[in-house]
Amino acid sequence: MMLTQKRSPLAAIVLAVVIGLMVIALLNGFIRPTQVVVAKVPLAPGTLLTDQLVELRTIPMGARPANAAGTVDEVAGKMLAVGRVAGDLIVTSALGEIAGAGIPSQLPEGHVALAVRVDLASGVAGLLRPGQTVSLIGMLSPEILRESAATVLAAPIPAFMPSQPAPAEGGATATPIPTATPAPPAAPLARLALSGLRILMVPQSFRYEELPAGATEEQLFSSARTHLSAQEGSVIVLDVPTALVEVTPGLRIDPATLLAALDQYGTLHLALEPAGGLALDGRDVLTLNLGELYQEMNDAR
Repeated sequence: MMLTQKRSPLAAIVLAVVIGLMVIALLNGFIRPTQVVVAKVPLAPGTLLTDQLVELRTIPMGARPANAAGTVDEVAGKMLAVGRVAGDLIVTSALGEIAGAGIPSQLPEGHVALAVRVDLASGVAGLLRPGQTVSLIGMLSPEILRESAATVLAAPIPAFMPSQPAPAEGGATATPIPTATPAPPAAPLARLALSGLRILMVPQSFRYEELPAGATEEQLFSSARTHLSAQEGSVIVLDVPTALVEVTPGLRIDPATLLAALDQYGTLHLALEPAGGLALDGRDVLTLNLGELYQEMNDAR
C-alpha cells in the first residue's frame, strides 16, 4: 500500500505573497496615487482661499488634470474666479490671477462685462442670481440733464453751432453767436431699453437670504449687516452685447454705451425675466412721458 505525501502549505503561501506583491507593483505602476487640492465647502466666485476652505485628497495620477493644484500653499491667499462645490478640484484656471479665468471665459465674442449700480428697489430686492436674464428700464429726468449738461456736452455739437463768420478786416474774427441747443424733456421719461441681459456676478452681500426660525444671534447680526449694505447699494455685473440696437425709431446705439450712460447720468431698474427669456417686439415698446401721463389723467377727470 502506497502512502500519499503531504504537500507543505508553505509553497502556496509564498506563491500567494509573490502574486500579491506583483499585483501591487502593477497597480502602482498604472494608478500612482497623487494628492490634489479640493474644496472643503461650497465656494462662491470671489472667495479668498485659505487652508480652512480647502483640503488635500488622494486620487489616481491618471485622473488628475494637468493644471490641478497639488499643495495648499499653491492656492492659499489666491482668489477664486469660478464657483466650486465641496469636493471639486481647485485648478489654476479657476483662480482670479489667470487672465482668461472666470468672467472673461464666459463671454462670447462681441460681448463685454459691465457693472451697474443697484439697490433693493432697482436690483429686484436681492433676488438676482448669476445665469438669470433681466430687462433694463432706463429713466431720464430734466433735472439730471440740466445738472449733467456741462459734463455730457463738454464739446460743442456741430449740428447746433452756427457756421463761423468770415474774418473782419484787420484779421479779427467776429465773436460767434451760439445757437441754443434743444430744451430737455419737460417731464421724466422712462423706457424699456434692453432685454435679455445675462447676469454674470452678484455680490454675496447683496443676495436675499431668508433666515431659519432658530437662527443664532450671530446669524441675525450678519443678516442685518448684509441688509443694511444692500440698502446702501451694490453693483452687479452683466453680459452686454456690443452690436448696435435700435432703442427708438431711427436711433441706433451699442447697448454697452447706453447702459454706461444711464448708470452714470440717469436711473435704471432691472426687471427679472422668466426662465424662458423675454421676447419683445420693438414696436410694442413705448416711451413713457410722465408729464403726458399726468395730463391725460387730469383731462380724464
